[in-house]
Amino acid sequence: MKTTRTHILGLAAVATVVAISAVAMTATEAIEQRQLEMKGVYESMKSFAAIARKEQPFDAEVVQASAASMADHLAKAAELFPEGSLEGEVQTWAKPEIWTDRERFDELMTSTHQAAVEMQSVTEVQAFMPALGKIGNGCKSCHEMYRLPKD
Repeated sequence: MKTTRTHILGLAAVATVVAISAVAMTATEAIEQRQLEMKGVYESMKSFAAIARKEQPFDAEVVQASAASMADHLAKAAELFPEGSLEGEVQTWAKPEIWTDRERFDELMTSTHQAAVEMQSVTEVQAFMPALGKIGNGCKSCHEMYRLPKD
């Protein structure tokens, strides 16, 4: 019981530090950092895509490592959309709807993160495509609603 409470308090402390750090960032820093995290998500997705297209054979270790990386990047990115970070000194593709529809945005980030966490338990090729579909749907929904197209 004491260990669980200590663990919960530790997680709360980490979350608080991350939230304070995001608030202390300038808009430009938040934009740059979230773009870096989303590039990490994209790199993980490239591994999944190669397996889905049969350019690479299914490898549970690759899938699990890519899913862990993706989950980590999504968790970090979710904290990098503080109020006032719509515009900065660098280009951003974030839409204002992130901040006007914050609850839905947060839900999509959370569900996509959860899909990446679930992908970490995929050990059989038959489970890969359904798990990838959950991640893909989350990414697609978020991009359609909250990201401007890149030129």
